[in-house]
Amino acid sequence: MSQPVESVAVVGAGAMGAMYAAHFVDGGLRTSLVASGERARRLRADGLSVNGAPLPAGVLDPGADPSKPVDLVLVAVKHHDLPAAMADVAPFVGTETTLVSVLNGLDSEEVIAERFGPQGVLLCIALGMAAGREGREVTYLSPGQLTLGTAPGLADPSRVHRVAEALDRAGLRWETPQDMCHEMWWKFMVNTCINQASAVLRRPYADFTVESPARSLMLALRDEVIAVSGPEGVPLGEADCERWEQVLAGLPGEGRTSMLQDVLAGRPTEVALFADRVVELGRRHGVPTPHNQTISRILHDSTA
Repeated sequence: MSQPVESVAVVGAGAMGAMYAAHFVDGGLRTSLVASGERARRLRADGLSVNGAPLPAGVLDPGADPSKPVDLVLVAVKHHDLPAAMADVAPFVGTETTLVSVLNGLDSEEVIAERFGPQGVLLCIALGMAAGREGREVTYLSPGQLTLGTAPGLADPSRVHRVAEALDRAGLRWETPQDMCHEMWWKFMVNTCINQASAVLRRPYADFTVESPARSLMLALRDEVIAVSGPEGVPLGEADCERWEQVLAGLPGEGRTSMLQDVLAGRPTEVALFADRVVELGRRHGVPTPHNQTISRILHDSTA
C-alpha cells in the first residue's frame, strides 16, 4: 500500500463526477469515466466540457475494455443508480483499489463494502461544491472540500493518506477528522435541511441565510435530524449548527443544491435518503418528525 495513486476511475459523469475528473486530469493522474453501452458510446463520441474546457478523460466500458484494476475509484452517481454503477466498475476493482463515495446519505459505503469487501472502502463526504450539468456542458463555481476517514472494519488508514496525496495533486481541498461517524451525521443533517428545503421552495442558497419562511423550514428540518441523532448514538448539537451556518454563509448565493437541480430537471430526488430516513428513525425512537413527513409527501408526489 505504499505506492501512490496513479490511476482513477470516476463512476458517474454528472456535474460532480466530471468536476472531480477534470481536477484529477489536471493533477496528472490517469483518469477515466466508467460507463457502459450507449452511455459509453456517447461519452466517447461527444465528450464533456468542464467550465468551458474539453474534459480529456478516457472512457472505461466494462463490456468492451480489458479488466485492469485502477488505484482509486470515485463513486459519484445518484443513490438509486448505485447497484448498476457497482456492476459497471467491478472489472476495474482489484485488491489494492481504494473506493471512495461522494454520495449523499449514510448508506453508500455499506453497499459498496458488501459488493467489494470493506478492506478498500473509505468514508467520505463532499461539502461546499456548486456544480451543474446541462447536456455535455458542466460548470462549477466551487469544487468544495472532501472529508475523508475510515472506521473499524473498513480500509486501513494508510489508504486515507494515499487518497489525500492524490487530492493534493488534483488541487482539491480535504480534511481527515478524528470522528468520521460524527462527520457523516453532520453532513446528513446538512443535506436533510438545505437540499430538501431548497428543492421544495426552489430557492438558491442566499435565500436561506436571511430570516424568512425559507430559513424557518430549513431550521425545522435540521432540528428533527438533531432530535433523532441522540437516540442513534451520534448526538448533534449547537456546535454542529454553528458550523453549518458558517459553511452556508460561504456558499455561492446563486448556487443551487443538487436536489433542486433534480427537481427542476424532472429527475428523481434523493428524498428516500433524507426525509424518509428521518421519519423512519423518528418512528423507531418515538420522536416526532412532522416537517420531514410533509417534505417526503411533497417530493414523492412531485416525481410520481
